[in-house]
Amino acid sequence: NTNIKETVTNERVIKSFVREEHEIGKFGAVNAKLVEKSISAIKIMMLLMPVSAFTVNATTLAVVWFAGKQIMVGTMEIGTLTAFITYLTQVLMSLNFLAMIILVGVRAGASDKRITEVLEAVPDISDEDALKDKKVTGGSIEFKNVSFKYFKNNAENVLDNVNIKIESGELVGIIGSTGSGKTTLVSLIPRLYDADSGQVLVDGTDVRKLPLFELRESVSVVLQKNTLFSGTIEENLRWGNENASDEELRAAAKTAQADGFITTFKDGYKTELGQGGVNLSGGQKQRLCIARALLKKPKILILDDSTSAVDTATDAAIRKSFRETMPHVTKLIISQRINSVKDADKIIVLDKGAVVGCGRHDELMKTCLAYSEIYWSQNDPGEANANG
Repeated sequence: NTNIKETVTNERVIKSFVREEHEIGKFGAVNAKLVEKSISAIKIMMLLMPVSAFTVNATTLAVVWFAGKQIMVGTMEIGTLTAFITYLTQVLMSLNFLAMIILVGVRAGASDKRITEVLEAVPDISDEDALKDKKVTGGSIEFKNVSFKYFKNNAENVLDNVNIKIESGELVGIIGSTGSGKTTLVSLIPRLYDADSGQVLVDGTDVRKLPLFELRESVSVVLQKNTLFSGTIEENLRWGNENASDEELRAAAKTAQADGFITTFKDGYKTELGQGGVNLSGGQKQRLCIARALLKKPKILILDDSTSAVDTATDAAIRKSFRETMPHVTKLIISQRINSVKDADKIIVLDKGAVVGCGRHDELMKTCLAYSEIYWSQNDPGEANANG
């Protein structure tokens, strides 16, 4: 089933690489293993039934043989024999059912073990020590000597002694090479993970002291992988706020530059989406996910490379809308493109889990080698000579 699901889900990739024959062969191998195991199980069941029947009949025959002699010499009555055979048959049949229960029980026990592990798992992150009545009223963020590693036995940290201060309402760009810790950094803000050392402060309070609901309700995250659900565009957007009015819905879509393409659909916001939004382009899905996050009316908005599939003009329009419609919301934009963060109030440059630069674009071009290298790798170095 897993193999079939994977194949159907990734049918476009399979067609693009002309791997149909490979997947058919792969399915055949998996199916052959399933057939082999199924036949083995059926053989055991087929063997069990005649063995059970033979045991019952052989036992009954033995009883009749020995009891018949007792009846012939007058030491036993026929009625006693009949009752004994009836009880014996019931006992043996019960033993057969018990054997079946044991077989099914072994399979159920394996499933129960896996299910119980999930049900009884204790989350590593909880708000037992949180200040229950604490509210998030602003969007300031501060990282104080933060270090983190996914596998605690690893020698190297994913984030190493990070110190950053972000004021409420700032538009902050986060840039760095692949694997530099950008996504990990922002994941510490809504406590998807907890720092191993140091503090992450939101609105001046350690995130571990904030109730999880309050903290995550104040933070909207648009992830790298866009997730849309079956249903209408309107239903997907209301994931951000199920009580949002139609005006709020449209306003969020306009800020995310999504209203333009939504209104071109025949049914507008009532347009049905296929599973995962298959009838939308990558850029359209990204803009819907941004609009959904905006409807939450967060104090902090995190975009994790969520405009990578839109053109540069639309990307610039989205950032302009942020500044105009959300001046008090702290906006963190992770991007691989310099142009997406070039006009940010502050740009944070990460390299191997450490902050190697922090400032505006012009400052970083002069003071941060890593930033300037990324910039010139994406732009024509000839511009430098043309501009002196």
